[in-house]
Amino acid sequence: MASLPSFSSKKPPTLWLHGLAVALPLALIMPAMAGLETPLPDGTYRAERGYRHVNDSCPRSVDIPVVRISKGTISFESGESNWAGTINEQTGVVRIETAGIAPRPNAALHIRGHYTKAQLFSAICGAGHFRIYR
Repeated sequence: MASLPSFSSKKPPTLWLHGLAVALPLALIMPAMAGLETPLPDGTYRAERGYRHVNDSCPRSVDIPVVRISKGTISFESGESNWAGTINEQTGVVRIETAGIAPRPNAALHIRGHYTKAQLFSAICGAGHFRIYR
């Protein structure tokens, strides 16, 4: 009869304990993280937008106190403009293109990506961010 391999060791179980210490908090955090990634139900939210390269025309952070989500659409007022676009109800991905901004900007301007970490892009200001807070 063949013997089974021995997994015993004289070394302390630090690797096993370390794995457990990492896995347990992750198991508790992952459901909460999944909740953050879920699409937004219809309603009113707060958001923030801003640019990486800051100057007088390109602010680092602009608070948007009222963002409306309704039946797959998103709209808000910011920077003396009305912004309107879509939000995918299944994935939470936001798309606001230049044509959805009034008055229409002279250069390309858009928001694309998941509502927790969307990319704002301006041909004048460069790359930036847009995020909605739950």
